[in-house]
Amino acid sequence: MSTGTETNTEILSDSEAARRKALLGELQATLAVLGCQSVLARTRRLVLRSADGITEPSGPTNPQLHVLQPGRTCIITTDGTAYHLPGSQTCPITDPAAAAATITRPHRPHAPTGNP
Repeated sequence: MSTGTETNTEILSDSEAARRKALLGELQATLAVLGCQSVLARTRRLVLRSADGITEPSGPTNPQLHVLQPGRTCIITTDGTAYHLPGSQTCPITDPAAAAATITRPHRPHAPTGNP
């Protein structure tokens, strides 16, 4: 089961993509200290030329940190000011330890609603 943010196809400048990758790398290092495995993925949007000559831009997109935990994979992104965690949670990039603590908190499935 995968949880996390939506895939973003916004094209970033090379420098902005590298900056966001570095921020996710800081979080990845913090998670590693806690014994949590993760993979940093940098992606590019590739648009092929069409016969009519109309093309959309190609280039780097928002990198993602895939955090591997028992029974789930969380996808973390950043906009350069905050880490975007599953469940619409955010943590400031100035505090990767708080983000790591939130990510590694034991996952509890939602309780069923209604009368027992």
